[in-house]
Amino acid sequence: MRRLIPFVLLAAACATAKLPSSEPSRPQPAGYDLTQLDRAVAPCDDFYAFAAGGWRKANPLPPSFGRYGRFEEVAERNRQTLRSILEGDQGKSGGFYASCVDEKTIEVQGIAPVAATISRIDAIADRRALVAEIHRLQQAPVASFGVEPRSGNPVYRFNVQNDYHRSEIIIAALTQGGLGLPDRDYYLRDDDRFRETRKQYVEHVAKMFALAGADPLKAQTDAERVIALETELARASMPRAEQRIPEKVYNIKEVAALDASQPLFQWRVFLGEIGLGGLETINLAQPEFFAQAHRLLDEWPLESWKAYLRWNVIDAAAPALPARFVAQDFSFRGRVLSGQQEMTPRWKQCVMLADASLGHLAGQEYVRRNFTPESKRKMNELIDNLVAALREDIPALKWMGPDTKREAEAKLDAFKRRIGYPDAWRDYSSLAITRDSFARNLEAARRYEFRRSVARVGKADDPNEWGVFTPSTVNASYNSARNFITFPAGILQPPFYDPNADEAFNYGGIGMVIGHEMTHGFDDRGSKFDAAGNLRNWWSEADLKNFQARAECIQNQYGEFNVEPGLNLQGLLVTGEAIADLGGATLAFRAYQKSLEGKERKIIDGFSPEQRFFLGFAQIWGQNMSHEEARKRAVTDPHAAAQFRIDGTVANMPEFARAFGCPTGSRMVREAAKRCDIW
Repeated sequence: MRRLIPFVLLAAACATAKLPSSEPSRPQPAGYDLTQLDRAVAPCDDFYAFAAGGWRKANPLPPSFGRYGRFEEVAERNRQTLRSILEGDQGKSGGFYASCVDEKTIEVQGIAPVAATISRIDAIADRRALVAEIHRLQQAPVASFGVEPRSGNPVYRFNVQNDYHRSEIIIAALTQGGLGLPDRDYYLRDDDRFRETRKQYVEHVAKMFALAGADPLKAQTDAERVIALETELARASMPRAEQRIPEKVYNIKEVAALDASQPLFQWRVFLGEIGLGGLETINLAQPEFFAQAHRLLDEWPLESWKAYLRWNVIDAAAPALPARFVAQDFSFRGRVLSGQQEMTPRWKQCVMLADASLGHLAGQEYVRRNFTPESKRKMNELIDNLVAALREDIPALKWMGPDTKREAEAKLDAFKRRIGYPDAWRDYSSLAITRDSFARNLEAARRYEFRRSVARVGKADDPNEWGVFTPSTVNASYNSARNFITFPAGILQPPFYDPNADEAFNYGGIGMVIGHEMTHGFDDRGSKFDAAGNLRNWWSEADLKNFQARAECIQNQYGEFNVEPGLNLQGLLVTGEAIADLGGATLAFRAYQKSLEGKERKIIDGFSPEQRFFLGFAQIWGQNMSHEEARKRAVTDPHAAAQFRIDGTVANMPEFARAFGCPTGSRMVREAAKRCDIW
């Protein structure tokens, strides 16, 4: 699934007190806000600074954020709405939230929520018991909650996915995992900033062990064991950029053959425990990783593995443990990894966890309050206009032959759309929630999600399956295996869409979002899937070479963008999103131009219709970010930082240069020979 931005993630830790001074609360003006401009900067020199520089100066990074921008601004409003819903709810979602904000009970319970599991790990005496515990911990996975990478899924992750060759069917998959730091690069890059982070990670793990009752010497020894083992798992891990290549992560294996080649993993036993004992095949997404992980299971000392499992349990449980764990968790994940200066308030953390856990319950009331049939009608209209623009674009492409064009048009015609919320709500009847134990609720929700996923294996995909997207989510996505685009109700509001604003504002905002998601169907990854969502080459040999050359142009351009000295964007990692940005802006601009036909072309606030379109595009990306967060995203995020998304896109668009009269040689005008052009 491709997303416009990463899912609005859970904060690093819960706060023990409200900190109103750190909470941004600013009214959102309708349409354009001219105060967002920085007129001291020429638009042809740095368009992002010109269009969003005023917003960035007026909205310095709040202390409780590692990144704060227009997306987070909307998400904050949605969280306030969800808070009012949850505080008044007497059902399961309200009960979950109430148990989360009940810090007194959490303090009384202490480490009891993890004590039995840690005792069971301490008692492990052989490899068979070790692997049994690894499998057991998979059944309440942290990964199912869309949270930032942390421990809680030791060694691997059990997933479900669409079969790449029978896209309507859900299959089981095993994927690499097991790292407590955000990415393999944090373990393997040999420069001062990453070495220092590793040192601080060991200190953090040792402190968490000590808080759980270990004596200082054992806590330090076990922390060193943890990072040593995780480093070996990192060496075996497939780089994040390579995981974007679907052919590399689709490796169907016979379960019997896996059991024979990797006997320590006891895959048949694990599958039987989760109700899939009759499963004959499974997708082993990264075969080399699992081969190396099996070697580590056999060779590394049992005490190292036990320390690693204890850490997984404590780290995953941190949000549900007493304040001393929460504070230490924040000191590393918040301050060190994200550059946050203050903890996220407890109520907000609980809202986000409740939304991730039972979001389709509170989401029903959210939709009633915030989403109208008129909003859905307008979105459909805008999507129709963008589809029409792409339908006109494909036949005009000079670099694509007629046979490939027919396939591309067939894929476009097969596009499906999901707007606002699912047609049928998720059933939470099997999930038991109490008001007196947040730890129990959190584990129950994780197990519920795991069982729900397992139950999908071997069945036809449900069109109402929205994954981690709840109605209040401020995001959008394209799913290449099902060829559909999704726009939750949470994003359909200013600054992305404003019914009272100039149409240029809406085409530059939500229109670009729509075009972005549509273009994912034809980016370097999505283009490998056909109209039915199956992994199939529908390109002629010549057309494929032409396309790959154009995608490589984007990859090379973005690989030149410097995040900080010695750290550039990973061109291959961000290629898909950069293609979608360029394609989305191009399609939205063409659709807007078509909407102007026969209408009076007005100059408003000194800007032409074309200039207002580009301002609408840039102003949704106003953003400030800490150095730590920028560094993390350069390593982990398939989306470039905001300034690169804007300036990198418009520099490739002659339409922008014409709109602002940018002369040849301007920073925002790439010379023709170096300009990237795809859709």
